[in-house]
Amino acid sequence: MARNRITTKRAGRLVTAICYAQVFASDPPEVREAKRKPATQAKQLINHRYSWQKLEQLLAANFGPGDLFSTLTFDRDHLPESIEEARRQVQLFIRRLQRDYKKRGKELKYIYTVERGPDRPGGAGRLHAHMVINADESERDRIAAKWKNGTVYTEPLLADIREGYEARARYMVKERAPGTPGRQAHVRGWTPSLNLDKPVTTSELVPDTVTITAPPGAYILERREDSNSWGMFKYLKYILPERDPPAVRRTRKNE
Repeated sequence: MARNRITTKRAGRLVTAICYAQVFASDPPEVREAKRKPATQAKQLINHRYSWQKLEQLLAANFGPGDLFSTLTFDRDHLPESIEEARRQVQLFIRRLQRDYKKRGKELKYIYTVERGPDRPGGAGRLHAHMVINADESERDRIAAKWKNGTVYTEPLLADIREGYEARARYMVKERAPGTPGRQAHVRGWTPSLNLDKPVTTSELVPDTVTITAPPGAYILERREDSNSWGMFKYLKYILPERDPPAVRRTRKNE
């Protein structure tokens, strides 16, 4: 009988997988109570609670380590008076990039955020933008030339895919973190292009003898487990190898 649920989210080569004991209405009260804690832990891990988790998945679904992470700065002659004006300048930059990409038969993909980080100790903060763009190292100068308001600092999105996308996602939405002065909790904090691929989620019931392991060659980013007499959960977050094996390898508990 199917007693466990396996839920998997795949975003490019990034996979998060959860296996946990399913709570059924037919379970006796003490069994439901025992299962509820690990089931709740599992759902909290698989359902994104923070902006950076959603951004991490979107980055992984659309961009690789060789794509570019750019910081767009404003010089004194072009310093915007508001964050809205800064966003407008970024959008103009995007339109110039889109025209350039179209001429070359390419499609621009991007995610950007505008923030007001401190430019000196005790300073009020200077507006700037961070943007991930589907471009490689050879296009740095071409992209920088489209920004008319200051300097563009560019680097690869990741030095190595095994670093994972989490740190970059957290950095891009750091001004949305709890406790940040002026934080607007309801504001997502980042803007994507409309042509981005979405992560794919699958979920199914399996026998309670079945659990999950990462496939051979995968790089484990995070692993968590918990169990009691009636309930359990197992969580894996990993990067798939370049050769694409199945996203989740099921195993019997007694293997």
